[in-house]
Amino acid sequence: MAISSILAAYSGDAEGSSGLGLALFLARAHKAHLTGVVWRGPSPVESRFQTLMPKDVLEMLTRRAAAAAEETRDGFAERVSGESVETSFIDLEDSSEFSLSRCAQSYDLVVMGSRAAAVGREHMAARPDVVALRSGRPVILVPHDYTARALGERVVLAWDGKRAASRALGDALPLMSAGAEVTVLSVGSAPETGPGDDMVGLLKRHGMKAKALVRQAGSRGISGTLMDGCTELGADLMVMGAYEHSKFREDILGGVTQDILEGARLPILMSH
Repeated sequence: MAISSILAAYSGDAEGSSGLGLALFLARAHKAHLTGVVWRGPSPVESRFQTLMPKDVLEMLTRRAAAAAEETRDGFAERVSGESVETSFIDLEDSSEFSLSRCAQSYDLVVMGSRAAAVGREHMAARPDVVALRSGRPVILVPHDYTARALGERVVLAWDGKRAASRALGDALPLMSAGAEVTVLSVGSAPETGPGDDMVGLLKRHGMKAKALVRQAGSRGISGTLMDGCTELGADLMVMGAYEHSKFREDILGGVTQDILEGARLPILMSH
């Protein structure tokens, strides 16, 4: 499937600019329409003290958030000015992250910068794992200070043999270059295969240079082993399934998805 419509979630701060940069890079490469979106839920102050606040204070906070969103729109317009890409922009105001996830359903791909936002704009940054979980669309998380030079030429597939990882690979195929070098990286042991092709066979049928690699989890756990493997292999993209365990369990106990989000050093495509 071709990539024809990309949604770039943008909070207007430096932490999110790398995500917009990669979204522009992909829009040019795929001749895709690029839509910028700013999501703004309630501010931390509103969330905690809304029932205690006078009406005029709540109105002031609303006006301030609207002004910040307008600044973000202007920053997006300035960033894409002169680019040979069709663009549009959405100001998505709601009280829950689900609104951004519903918006994402109408796009082929969502690109998001680091979740961290500038002080005072934390409520304008959404969680990429939540968007992937609720929208059913692939999400690329882009780390801070990342500059797009290439994507999909050297790829690591975090492979555990489960549904989410298989879904992620299917979503990532349109982003992979012809003849891409793809490493199917498993931690601990390689998943069992049955009759027919395995993941390496599938990738080779797509004309890619694929190989399987198994690493034992080191002192930094599964997520650290995956990240270290990406660095050693010179990967420009890691593909992974999100939340094979429940999101509640990962939020409480920690898990691979959460650790990868916090420590990503290259773009991560995740699907659920």
